[in-house]
Amino acid sequence: MTERRVALLQRAGSFANPCLARRLAKAGHNLVIHAPRAGMVKELEGLGSEVEVIDEGVVPLDGPRSDVTPEGAQVLVDRTLARFGKIDAAALLPPRGKESEVGSIRGRLLDAPLEHINAMGNYLEVTCHILRAVIPAMQERGGQILVFTSDSGARPEAGWSLYGAARAGQNFLIRAVALEHAADGICINAMGSKNAISAGFPYCPPGHAADDSVTLGEWSKPLVAETPLGRLGTMEELAAFACVLLDGSNRFQTAQYFSFSGGWSEL
Repeated sequence: MTERRVALLQRAGSFANPCLARRLAKAGHNLVIHAPRAGMVKELEGLGSEVEVIDEGVVPLDGPRSDVTPEGAQVLVDRTLARFGKIDAAALLPPRGKESEVGSIRGRLLDAPLEHINAMGNYLEVTCHILRAVIPAMQERGGQILVFTSDSGARPEAGWSLYGAARAGQNFLIRAVALEHAADGICINAMGSKNAISAGFPYCPPGHAADDSVTLGEWSKPLVAETPLGRLGTMEELAAFACVLLDGSNRFQTAQYFSFSGGWSEL
């Protein structure tokens, strides 16, 4: 078993996880990265980390063997334990699952087709699968888990009733599960973002979002206007916030939901 801390990153090439992986590497972690983006492995090894890669051919992003399923989630854990013998930290990015099949569930309740209503529970289902895989691997030694969710569950907003309720339920689930395992020395928290822009963000034109910057335009004006700080957040900033909940420096924070929204959640 390695003496260095070991971190597992689900969907490591997406959202803030590339930035977070760099920070964890610099903080002395060996890394298990699922579905990394191009160049990520070489960069992390250059920072001194041993890196185990679980590519999309082993655990796909969609389908019957994907990380949406209990089987796919368990493969992520099993591969981590086989390589390093333990998991100290896990950055989890549960996919939306059925929403990719039915389309976005954003919208008003009375306008929603039945399949959108039925898809709400999938946010809880996929979160349960990955937590049920990761938590047992930490029960003997303790550990830290951070689940990325959405700030849409932090306050009600007209036109977002289904999506907001699904995300609020997800955040509640994570906090309650954290209390169930606090005595095991496992710190579990949720973090949701609003108007923090990554590549592929809805409305953001291709090439306008880098890890540490966002190129503004007409597309961004409504988002900036609804953010009290008057700007958009970056993935590098989000990773900086998230890292302290995973790097072992703070083991007294658990069962919390953290908003990363430039003040939006408090309006």
